[in-house]
Amino acid sequence: MEKPAGLLWQYPLALLAALVLITACSQQQTPAHPTAPVARVGEVQISSEELRRFALDVLPDLRPAKQGQAARRDYLQTLIDRQFMLRQAREVGLGDEPAVRIASLLERRTYLANIYRRRDLHPKAQITDDDIKRYFDDQGLAHERLVTAIMVATKDEARDLKNQLDAGASFADLATAHTLDPLVAERRGRLGYMNRALARRTGIPNEIFDKQPIDAISPPLPIGTRFHIVRFIEDRQVSVDSQRESLAEGLAKARKREVEQQHVELLAYELDWRLAPPGLAALQNGASSDQPLFTYEGGAVSLAEYREVLKLRRASHGAAARDSAAVEAFARRTILPELMLADAAEKAGYHREPQVVAWLAKDREERLLKVSYQRQIGDQVAVTEPEIEAYIARHPERFTVPETICFDELIAPDAETARQLAATLTGAEDWQAIAAKRGFEHRPRNADGLVCMHSYNSTPYPTLWPALQKSTPDRVGGPVQTREGFALFKVVSKKAPQPEPAAQARQRARAMLVRRAEQVRFDEWLAALRQQYGNEVEIFDDQLADALPEALLASLVRETQDH
Repeated sequence: MEKPAGLLWQYPLALLAALVLITACSQQQTPAHPTAPVARVGEVQISSEELRRFALDVLPDLRPAKQGQAARRDYLQTLIDRQFMLRQAREVGLGDEPAVRIASLLERRTYLANIYRRRDLHPKAQITDDDIKRYFDDQGLAHERLVTAIMVATKDEARDLKNQLDAGASFADLATAHTLDPLVAERRGRLGYMNRALARRTGIPNEIFDKQPIDAISPPLPIGTRFHIVRFIEDRQVSVDSQRESLAEGLAKARKREVEQQHVELLAYELDWRLAPPGLAALQNGASSDQPLFTYEGGAVSLAEYREVLKLRRASHGAAARDSAAVEAFARRTILPELMLADAAEKAGYHREPQVVAWLAKDREERLLKVSYQRQIGDQVAVTEPEIEAYIARHPERFTVPETICFDELIAPDAETARQLAATLTGAEDWQAIAAKRGFEHRPRNADGLVCMHSYNSTPYPTLWPALQKSTPDRVGGPVQTREGFALFKVVSKKAPQPEPAAQARQRARAMLVRRAEQVRFDEWLAALRQQYGNEVEIFDDQLADALPEALLASLVRETQDH
């Protein structure tokens, strides 16, 4: 079958992303006639401004290499196809399906609730300098202690280390040898200065922080599933200015939560929010319908909506699906805040503002596009295990781990320095320490301290890779000029190409076959849509050049080439 002409047909998922991104606002100059239609699909017009926004939002790798009217037509065709997809989704009633309808309802509530938060609640949650100072003093945050600690897996290990310390062992030596945190081990047990609040979050109780003397060793203290012993080695006093910014941020968040919680509870009381006993009985019997589970003045929360929220929160089989107290608590935590604030936003008329109306309309369209794609493509594609095994057998080269060489290296800034080092190095030195001391460039290393390269690195490193292949392990090689500098190397290990682990190969093969099947299915779907709705399309060529002038198209092509 011939592939449909257009912009992104080799990338159906990328097309979907591009289609839902046309809500983005470009800062580029608008067309001379932004509202003039460039096309009409049935009763829906596609404006010059919409087309330009879309062209600017498409990722460089996905833009057509064409220019002139052919490029304009490619961009436009994608928006036309968008309307075809929306048209079909509406005709089959996709938006009326309970899961889709409820998801749209929840997203609408969240959007309106956030507007209400910003406009009506957050201004009431301002934090002053007096608030910061009062909290700073009340919490005793002026007192900071320099903390050292050793974290181990069990309480018995911690107790044994404490006994050694009480007998005179070095805290720094034991921390370096035993603590489970490698960064803390490098610092010989030092965690840094902490105030009372930070210490508490780090597993140090207030009583220990307040009363334990300098250089004393704490008893084993729980920290998550592990244990640590703590020692303070220095105290200091700090001013509120040292913590003002972080305190202001934390207090503002707490104040916003407090203001919101009080406001939501007040609204729920005023609107007589309550659990409906018949709905609860139906929920406990496994029903899912539009029957009210909660009621309030002017509305209700249905069983279907509640179950959808349970599913989203992955709580479908817990007490929140059975026990009345748990149902009430779950709804108050997950449904009530957005519901009450969205209701207040509607009563304030925010939902009628043009920009809000536009956002909500676009959000509904995005959801329809995503669900439609899933139904038409994702749900229709399946790959069997025999197909996966056959694909791997036909293409063994695609499931082979390339040749790998791991090595130590020094990257000197110039050839002379590299030659001098090559004449003196034996390979037994600590090359990382040499690089750090001299300020040399260095590549990321594995946990074992080595740099590893694969055969595909021969492209960016055409001289280094063959030199590594020829090198004898544990002998100093180089210098070889690379883009980072002049490399000296000592090969530690070489691994020949080998088959990829079976589970990993099957996983990648499945993904490849799914993508290929999705592409075929997408092409078929798109061709059917164009045949079904193509006679309803009218294109206004004279407006296309205004929407996408030559200079703009040329800049998009240049951006693609540069990328």
